[in-house]
Amino acid sequence: MHRPRLIQGLLAAAACAALVATGPGTAVAAATGSPAGDHPAPLEASKVATRAHAVAATRTHSTPNALLKELFVSGVEDMPQAPAVSALCQSFLGGPNPYAPLAPDVDVIKGDTVVPTGSQAGCDAAQNETSVAQNPWNPRNLVAASNDYRVFNTREQRNDASGWAYTSFDGGKSWKNVLAPHLTYQTGATAPLSLSDAAGDPALAFGPGNTVYYANLVFSRSAPANGGSQSASGVTVSVSHDGGRTWGQPSIVHLDGFNADGTEGATNIFNDKEWIAVDPHSGAVYVTWTQFTFDSSGNYLESPVVEAKSTDAGRHFSAPVHISPTLAGFTTGISPFGTGTNPVVANDGTLYVAYEDSVCQSAACNAPADHDAVIVAASRDGGRTFTNQEAARDFDFPVNADIGNNALTGENFRINSFPQLAYDRVENRLYATWADDRNGAYDSSGASVRTDGNSFLISADARRSAAPSWSAAVSVGAGSDEVFPAVAAYGGHIAVSYYTRYYDPAGIGVDFAMTSGNRWSIAHDPQRRLTRQTENPQVQFVSLGLLTGNVLQGAFIGDYTAIAMGADLDAHPVWTDFRGNPGVNDPNQDVATRSVPILR
Repeated sequence: MHRPRLIQGLLAAAACAALVATGPGTAVAAATGSPAGDHPAPLEASKVATRAHAVAATRTHSTPNALLKELFVSGVEDMPQAPAVSALCQSFLGGPNPYAPLAPDVDVIKGDTVVPTGSQAGCDAAQNETSVAQNPWNPRNLVAASNDYRVFNTREQRNDASGWAYTSFDGGKSWKNVLAPHLTYQTGATAPLSLSDAAGDPALAFGPGNTVYYANLVFSRSAPANGGSQSASGVTVSVSHDGGRTWGQPSIVHLDGFNADGTEGATNIFNDKEWIAVDPHSGAVYVTWTQFTFDSSGNYLESPVVEAKSTDAGRHFSAPVHISPTLAGFTTGISPFGTGTNPVVANDGTLYVAYEDSVCQSAACNAPADHDAVIVAASRDGGRTFTNQEAARDFDFPVNADIGNNALTGENFRINSFPQLAYDRVENRLYATWADDRNGAYDSSGASVRTDGNSFLISADARRSAAPSWSAAVSVGAGSDEVFPAVAAYGGHIAVSYYTRYYDPAGIGVDFAMTSGNRWSIAHDPQRRLTRQTENPQVQFVSLGLLTGNVLQGAFIGDYTAIAMGADLDAHPVWTDFRGNPGVNDPNQDVATRSVPILR
């Protein structure tokens, strides 16, 4: 999710001060690596950019773009919000929504609120970074979620993400919005979670007995406690036993920096980018995430991915188990510099976890052959031990130094190459998708000339659970800068959804599209345009350029999208849409969906 913090805990430009927002237009100094403010000091911006250029200048591997490890070390990963400037959404206030009605797309958001302060004052609250799950016993029951900023946090004096779920019992035609209780300060959390200012990075999974599990990242936006470089963060799971209509109290999976009395303790770990999967037979619940680890000055050390398990329907979780190597035990190969986990559980109980990682000959990650890759880990003993396998090589998008993130040419929102994993229970087959820039144009020095992001798909027979043999990657869709793909599979049918600039190749407009087929045809199957109009993604979230100081509209649209498909063979893509709900409100980031029969 978007944390208005310089590099969201990945800041390693040592000895520079961050700003922590305490209210509109106010800030307090904080140690390096802390939750940053909405408006960075010019000095820290220049230091981050300088560090990024230094890393690029010393790069020795053959891949022209930064590896994950370099991205984390340089501190180029996130951008703060700038409340002193106006978001594009404000330009539409008081006038007609310029977009046509959404139908056949559906706006999932009901009862949105208006932002009272900051750069988005007057606009409808944003929702982004979507997740969706379909009830395998009732395909018409869908549950979705997003980073939902409609609740005002009086401690921060601004809206912040609070943990909302959206449920449908008619196949996605209509939706009820439900606030999961007591995840954050503004939703009545008690200690230790009363320290939490935000809940996000939503992930959903159905388990046996009509049970839905909802994983959230929770974290404080306060300055780190003395002795630590990171603010408090952790992972929780909320449970619904009625298909998403109501939710119980959150269970704590893991916390760092949360004291039992609700005060902040010292920590050098920031927990991030969690996901969830459930064994449909045993009911075991698995949560995976990344533990970004720093020294006491905020210098990045490693980011191993970990897993915790519940065998009592999400009430209690085990201590984290390492999936990827740690720095202490690393020599060569798959490194401790990964992130972006995505788990599934196969029919035989094998837990598979896809994530992105740097594959390096040493911890320096500076050899010519070092590269980033899609890794798939497998555990056949209930998450106690894992075997990691490089499933495919990826080619990360270029970093725009002014934006401070991987980005498409001409766009301001950050992107990534994290994989999403799907499991076909009928065919016993795994599918993984991600987007990268291997087809982009680069000059002789390795500098990006023009991005050309493509969605890629690989598959493997899950009957070889210890070490599946992965297919060669095939490109899905029509190219032209596809990002944030998601995949679902059932009975040999596959659906991959994604953003694309295919319909506005010379501009910044995006559409949401989908390609469906089987594993032999999908590389050639036609692209379906889901959005009826090309959309401007710059409507909300504002940053300032690290190098130029220019206003950058649309700095964050989420880090992923989602899709679900079950026995009815209706695909249910869910994405961040930028049109709002024409006739109801102005353009803003909303959650949109459409039910798409893939056989018609």
